[in-house]
Amino acid sequence: MQLLNYKVFLPENPKHAEDKTPLFILHGLLGSMDNWRSQAKRLSQTRPVYTLDLRNHGGSPHIKGMSYREMYEDVINVTKHERINQFHLLGHSMGGKVAMQLALAQAAMVKSLIIVDIAPKPYPLWHQKTLQGVLSVPDTAMQSRQDANEYLKDWIEDDAERSFMLKNLKKNTKPKEGFSWRCDLHEISRGYLKIAGFSATQQQYSKPTLFIRGENSAYIQDADLPLIRRIFSDVEIFTINDSGHLPHFQQPEQFSKKVESFLEKSSG
Repeated sequence: MQLLNYKVFLPENPKHAEDKTPLFILHGLLGSMDNWRSQAKRLSQTRPVYTLDLRNHGGSPHIKGMSYREMYEDVINVTKHERINQFHLLGHSMGGKVAMQLALAQAAMVKSLIIVDIAPKPYPLWHQKTLQGVLSVPDTAMQSRQDANEYLKDWIEDDAERSFMLKNLKKNTKPKEGFSWRCDLHEISRGYLKIAGFSATQQQYSKPTLFIRGENSAYIQDADLPLIRRIFSDVEIFTINDSGHLPHFQQPEQFSKKVESFLEKSSG
């Protein structure tokens, strides 16, 4: 078994570390746990917080397969390794789909669920252009982050999304070798149809659930709300104003306050 790369943020008050149910955070497609460092620090004031690199992302193993079952089983392996039987679970975008599938399959493990700007449905292949762009970056454009940024402007127009993508660049150890991508872009591209999809399910998750959507995001539409309420029977849907697909980054104070108040109401 190859364990995912993860980091633990502990509260300064040891009592909170002992008494509070931990929170696990799962990032989105082409992201990494580093995208959640600021939020993890904020939320760890009152409970342990675990951030994970999903398979083929960040510092986690580059391995075959990108199905949601494979991804949520990776997460369960980390909880078992840490001897954690129950936890709160937060997932953004692709990580939100991993979180939903885990909660539906193993409801006893997930004390409450927070889904950020994604619905339980298949999506159009919106990231196909991004994947084509990053796979096509020539070696000559990987000698600096700025060069890669300039190249990707034609492929990823949104500055915030491009900035998050560039965090996947790592500097190579040998001189004059420039940068390379941390994530396994080829395996992710091979699995993209599965990532964009979502298995139809008759299962329900009845524990406290919070869906957070960005006001200016197209990912959760009003037409999706009946489906969300059918699958997640105890659900609150909250919109963060002046934000898009990255509400935790674009409105961090409002986001963290909402998450912490939800966790407190969800019994510790």
